[in-house]
Amino acid sequence: METNSPLNIFITGGASGAAREATRQAVARGHKVTVLTTGSDGAAKARQDGALPAYSDPTRAGELKSLFKMSSIDVVIHLLPQAGNSFPVKDGYEANEREMVQSAVALTEAAEDAGVKFIVYTSYAFLYGDSHGEWLTEDGGGHGSRAFRPGLAAEHQIKSSSVPSCILRAGFVYGGETTAISSLGEGIRRGRSPYLVDSHNIHNWIYEADLASAAVLAAEKQPTGEIITVVDDEPTSANTFAGYLATAQGMTAPGNSSVPAFALNRATSDMQRLLLTTSARLKNDKAKQVLGWTPRYPNYKLGLEQTLLQWRAAEPTTA
Repeated sequence: METNSPLNIFITGGASGAAREATRQAVARGHKVTVLTTGSDGAAKARQDGALPAYSDPTRAGELKSLFKMSSIDVVIHLLPQAGNSFPVKDGYEANEREMVQSAVALTEAAEDAGVKFIVYTSYAFLYGDSHGEWLTEDGGGHGSRAFRPGLAAEHQIKSSSVPSCILRAGFVYGGETTAISSLGEGIRRGRSPYLVDSHNIHNWIYEADLASAAVLAAEKQPTGEIITVVDDEPTSANTFAGYLATAQGMTAPGNSSVPAFALNRATSDMQRLLLTTSARLKNDKAKQVLGWTPRYPNYKLGLEQTLLQWRAAEPTTA
């Protein structure tokens, strides 16, 4: 079902770059937006973006139900899972894993009780698994790793709900307001090389504003039951991605990490190593066809150049 009418949209993910972009884009398209956020800074950013801030534990169905009813929510865009979906770092995904699953359970229960009409759930492109660098579509992929089970369980929770939904599987998210990318850039500037592996391992990326636009289009078009891959047009390795971020800042591109075997488990995490060694090229044809979506930043170079512009714009001016 597609709607051209203004919607009451509830966006999770607080002050993350993707959530802020989705808020701004939804407001610009005439929708009323409520943002689940925390603290006075998060509330100020929500208001700055044209939304109403709301406070709740995302794993408590009762609190979410009250918010949904109070704001007469039509569609929920659940961007909270993207907190752990960026350039793979130690414990980046694991730190959010439990909240990801629990929030999916709470969200569906609250949405069912509050009469929400549609859920846009943002998941992970890496759930397709390792194709050894071959191209995949939504019909491909093996989901072979036990580490992917929580992500798949959260998706199943959404799909089995009585509330119509779609799932957007996003590439690694990056942009000027993505915390992991800010940390990566700062680390490179300080001479700290990120943990990298074989440069032949290919990963999929998405600029935060492009993920946001896909999510807002999904809220409007409501492609019930669909799993849709949201990635840019040019998959590339983490080595190449980090190398371009370094050279664009006038720094030397980092090489493959040479962490001694005895220190590897302390310096990295199981999920980080798995993500960096899982290699697949994903196509975004379905997103273009079903959502009418086109990435504004179709490759990592354009997206990282925009990221650097955002960082420079945010730097304090000197007299």
